[in-house]
Amino acid sequence: MVRLALVGFGAIGGAIAAHCIEKKHDLLAVVDNHPAKVGKTLRELSGLDSDVRIVQALSEIPLDDIQVAIFATGSKLTELVGDLEYVLRKGIRVVSTCEELAFPAWANSEDAVRLDGIAKQNGATVVGVGVNPGFVMDLVPAVVASASKNPTEIRVKRSVNVARRRKQLQAKMGVGFKKARFDKGLEDGSVGHVGLVESLQLIAASLGSEATDVTWGISPVLGTGDYVMGATQYAEGRAGSCRLRLDLEMTTTSSDYDLIEVEGDPRLKVRFESGVFGDSATVALTVNAAERVLRARPGLITVLELPLVSR
Repeated sequence: MVRLALVGFGAIGGAIAAHCIEKKHDLLAVVDNHPAKVGKTLRELSGLDSDVRIVQALSEIPLDDIQVAIFATGSKLTELVGDLEYVLRKGIRVVSTCEELAFPAWANSEDAVRLDGIAKQNGATVVGVGVNPGFVMDLVPAVVASASKNPTEIRVKRSVNVARRRKQLQAKMGVGFKKARFDKGLEDGSVGHVGLVESLQLIAASLGSEATDVTWGISPVLGTGDYVMGATQYAEGRAGSCRLRLDLEMTTTSSDYDLIEVEGDPRLKVRFESGVFGDSATVALTVNAAERVLRARPGLITVLELPLVSR
């Protein structure tokens, strides 16, 4: 049993809370600044078997008994740095669904260096987890490629039918937007999936290298009347002599599957026929990581360094 605090009680955060309770972990505190949630118990809001009352800020809860804080909030590391520093200085381990935290050094080196130092000084650990990045487009390809001698190319394709997903994900991919609104969303950062470059860097790190010659992009998939049905994204680069290519397709007409191909000796191919369902898999990965992070080394780590066992 792990003593937990949860920051963020949205769709994913609420599901994480439910799974924590199901697994008999001790969920001691929940933080969410939404006015309609503050002051309510989990039982009142979601019917969960818990009388923990939601508070507005981390500063309102005693942290002495907390072992792990789960952050299920934003995608950008800059939005979380202050709260992360606050709990790390208390010696609390952190697991977060923040996509940029999956491999923060490439775009947030100053924040990453500071968090790493604070965590090490206080015997704490911080790790970013999730399905993408954190599993299907990086951790799984890294494991698969480890069974091939001298891989020359790693290709990953994730295809998701967003018509079967939450409205938040559909909006993130611009579904129903006119192209002009989609383009504006690209400019302000409200449209597009965060994490492909992080996944590229994770694969490169697993090969003992740093991703170089990195390029990435996103394009809308248009239907009738100039309406957006979703988007395709890519990231590619090199890890030494190995070419890396990641493709993400999220539209209302896409099939659900995940495909990993490794060119090497032997040549390897792994396909998840119905895809890895993002929401439930993220919940499972997050709660499992909260159990295992207690055995991880202090500092800012990635899923590549997270122990596979909790005992």
